[in-house]
Amino acid sequence: MGEEIQQVQGDAPVKVDEGPKRFVEKGPHVVHDTKTGIFWMKKDSWQDKGKFFNWHESCDYNARKNLRKIGGFDDWRMPSFDEAKTLYDETCSNPGKGGVTLRLDPVFPEGAFKVEWLGGDTSTRRPRYDYSEGKEVFIDEYSFGSVRPCRKALVQRVATRPKRK
Repeated sequence: MGEEIQQVQGDAPVKVDEGPKRFVEKGPHVVHDTKTGIFWMKKDSWQDKGKFFNWHESCDYNARKNLRKIGGFDDWRMPSFDEAKTLYDETCSNPGKGGVTLRLDPVFPEGAFKVEWLGGDTSTRRPRYDYSEGKEVFIDEYSFGSVRPCRKALVQRVATRPKRK
């Protein structure tokens, strides 16, 4: 189902269908990005728990989400840089914690922290993605921050019979 907006033509508003939505809510906790196939937690860890986590605590946060099978899944993890940057959209204006403007789709609730931990690095300076500026930053692993877990949808193959010759 597409999102409808109203345009004014003369004095009468006209509804225009924008087509299918990119971000689709899948229950109270999960958002599916239909463009990338990535599932995201709707809230980041700051919005969920009201406190900040360092990188190691963020890993534990993901593990707890997996134990509870949030959204029916047990493979939540920290996003890669390439995954995180798919959420950044210069045209969006989403109010973040402390009045910062985040460039996130409004399907994600207001009040998220501006930088989210990323996975994949093994040094003591860990990567984070800044959703106000659209860039990767590196910081000490014990600094405070937040995480928005994600998971990738499995590729489903349709079984087909081999053609007879």
